Amino acid sequence: MLATAFALNIPPAAILVLLAASDQIAWGLAVVAAGASWLGIVGLLRIYFKDLRAVARYAATLRDHFRGTPPQRLTFEAAAELSSLYTQVTTAFRERILDLEAQTSTDAEILDHLPNPVVMVNRQRTVTGFNQAAKSLFHNLETGYDLTRFIRDPILLDAFDMVSSGRRKMQHTEFVLASDAQRHFDVLTAHLPAETGNRNFVLSFSDLTELRKVEQMRADFAADAGHELRTPLSVLLGFIETLEGPAKDDPDALGQFLPVMRDQAQRMQSLVEDLLSLARIELNEHTPPSSDCDVTTIIEKVATGLKVKADAKSMAIRVTSNLEDTHTIGEEKELIQVFQNLIENAIKYGHQDSTVDVKLNLVKNPPAALARYRHSRIMAVSVCDRSDGIAREHLPRLTERFYRVDTARSRAVGGTGLGLAIVKHLVQRHRGTMTIESEVGKGSVFTVYLPARTTDNVHKLYSA
Repeated sequence: MLATAFALNIPPAAILVLLAASDQIAWGLAVVAAGASWLGIVGLLRIYFKDLRAVARYAATLRDHFRGTPPQRLTFEAAAELSSLYTQVTTAFRERILDLEAQTSTDAEILDHLPNPVVMVNRQRTVTGFNQAAKSLFHNLETGYDLTRFIRDPILLDAFDMVSSGRRKMQHTEFVLASDAQRHFDVLTAHLPAETGNRNFVLSFSDLTELRKVEQMRADFAADAGHELRTPLSVLLGFIETLEGPAKDDPDALGQFLPVMRDQAQRMQSLVEDLLSLARIELNEHTPPSSDCDVTTIIEKVATGLKVKADAKSMAIRVTSNLEDTHTIGEEKELIQVFQNLIENAIKYGHQDSTVDVKLNLVKNPPAALARYRHSRIMAVSVCDRSDGIAREHLPRLTERFYRVDTARSRAVGGTGLGLAIVKHLVQRHRGTMTIESEVGKGSVFTVYLPARTTDNVHKLYSA
């Protein structure tokens, strides 16, 4: 301020020096007048700089908090105008920010209500946004991280590179999310307008799982039905030809053949029903259930329904549980099918006069297959039989379609070879898993692991 006052005082001081040099005024008077001029300029500058500092403090407050109280009683009109201008600019900025926040909130709500997963990525391949459907698909999805942290599919990443480099405006890619129930997606990678800021690209996932399941179901059904129905159809055709030919008028042959023909026809009917059931289950496997049901009640219903079969072999079904609450999110009909298959198998292959034990308890160390679901409480339901057991080399393949340890015995007790495959897919749809343990000569244990209800909202178990 002093330096500015000195600079402003140079012109009047120079005039006074010239007047003194020309003897028009005394040198003493010139010095006194120059000093008085400098002091007057300093006084005016102090008032002016005080106004500027007040305006500067007001500007700093606006910068840090986007609001503040403008300075009052400013002496200079220019400082007052500057203060007013800051207030107007800040008000305009505040309104713009509110508009942007409202627009961002609206965009986020729209994105979250979209059924398809959407991920936004910038040119550096950093995730800048996503909707709730994408979070459900990729459990650990977060903004600020490289896309490759969540998606490592090379074909999808190559498609993104093609779009980000400008070689394509958009690119469709098929992406398979690996899990027990594989999900297929058509991923559209597209470039967004420049006005979207740093969110330059969008990846939109359209679910093709049902379409691929239907295609696979048709192929599997044709192959499986053709293979498994060949034998009973051959038997039926052979007996029909015999009854139409050499045994046409033979009542003994008719009485002998008809029961066998009925058994083969019933076997074909069971095969077709199981194949259709398995196809329906696989079609919906990627969609988790949403109903609430009690596993203990389901098992008691199954045990009551199978009592006649157990009594025929002098067997007992014993259900034990150390849990007060055995509720889970599941479809009751499907869980009935799961435990009916397992308990019925235990009766079919169990020894005469033995007991089928069904045990319910909580699990402290669940199988690794459940880790990705992040269940906070897991219930195990074990079905234990007393049978000849199953050799270890057969255990990994027991849930395959039509895989039989002993084909002749399986068909003799009415098995289609699809029961455990149905169980496996139903359990996977319930976001659980199944393990099989067996010892030759002692028996087998089939354990189904399901998420158990907690004190929190049980539906959260399935949100991921």
